[in-house]
Amino acid sequence: MMKRPLKKRWMVAAAAVALVAAFALFNALGRREPVYRGKTVTAWARDLNSPDPLVRSNATEAVRVTGPDGVPFLVKALARRDSLLKKPFLAFAPRLPVTWRQKLWRILKPFSAINDRVGAAQALGVLGTNAPVQPLLKALRDPDRQVSSLAATALGRIGKPAVPGLIVALDNPDSYVRSMGCYALSIIGPGAAAAAPALVRRLADSQPNIQQQAAYALSRIGEPALPPLAEALRSPDERIRAMAARALGSMAPPMREVTPALIGAMKDDSFVVRQNAVEALGTVATYSAEAAAALVTALGDTNREVRLKTLEMLGPVGPRAESAVPALIEALEDKEPEIRGRSAFVLGRIGRAAKSAVPSLNRRRTDEDASVRARVEEALQRIGSTAGPRIEGN
Repeated sequence: MMKRPLKKRWMVAAAAVALVAAFALFNALGRREPVYRGKTVTAWARDLNSPDPLVRSNATEAVRVTGPDGVPFLVKALARRDSLLKKPFLAFAPRLPVTWRQKLWRILKPFSAINDRVGAAQALGVLGTNAPVQPLLKALRDPDRQVSSLAATALGRIGKPAVPGLIVALDNPDSYVRSMGCYALSIIGPGAAAAAPALVRRLADSQPNIQQQAAYALSRIGEPALPPLAEALRSPDERIRAMAARALGSMAPPMREVTPALIGAMKDDSFVVRQNAVEALGTVATYSAEAAAALVTALGDTNREVRLKTLEMLGPVGPRAESAVPALIEALEDKEPEIRGRSAFVLGRIGRAAKSAVPSLNRRRTDEDASVRARVEEALQRIGSTAGPRIEGN
């Protein structure tokens, strides 16, 4: 009665050994991978995901040393799916003694293909311009988002050769692929100028995060993106106009050339477009009298959020915003405490040129809102007022 279970156990063990042998034979028949310090390039690639920084550093060096010779194997690993042997192994494993199971797992690990794909995507990113474009474009559609993200990073490091394929990715039905396309183009920056029109279309994407990513990518492209963005400010789609203004305001260094287009956008029917245009103008107002003057007119906007954004942008302009003093004095009487407080703050930043605001500021020293009173006192100090002691009110 004891022989049958023993025989069955040996049969299971023999089957497992056969699986391991088949797996080893399958690997041996293929072309040999480049080896560095006793480890193959794909083994080093898996180490790029190690929590140990020293292991990651050594793996990065190994991938760079193997260079183009390792690319075919990394591409193969990037496309790898779970082995046909995985299911039989998982079926047999529970029947094996624990020690056998652990040994076999050590031999076959990593059995899950995701480890290979993650490592390969990271390794191709390390190789930069030596990495191939098409396999990485395909990896943008990988079911695992980590792989897709790493592929996008690698494409960004490849640069201009990846742009045509990324333009196609921007129209992919999968929103995550579109998102990763925007991300890769933002890494490329000015070299992705050809993608500017396609990115402008994504400013109206159904996913708000993609709208924002497209705007950021356009801002990273910089000057080559100015013509399509200026044109986008006249789009019939409110989302495109608003995000185009945001992209223009995010450019570094700020672009004076688009100041007239942004001033025009401040008359837009949409308060979101006007608010974003104000924010964009604020980036050039410190050295552009035209932009500073436009911000002054925005203080009279009917929308609270636009007025608040205008006050936020006027603060850094300082004495150059002297022409705003009359409008700021009027804003000290606004029913919104935040607007009164910010108006006082801006007057303080203007300094001595805001001397005419002192009487109005003195009246606000007894404002019902504590934060307004504090900013009024600060403003009077900055202006250099010789006003007397504050009379306590409410």
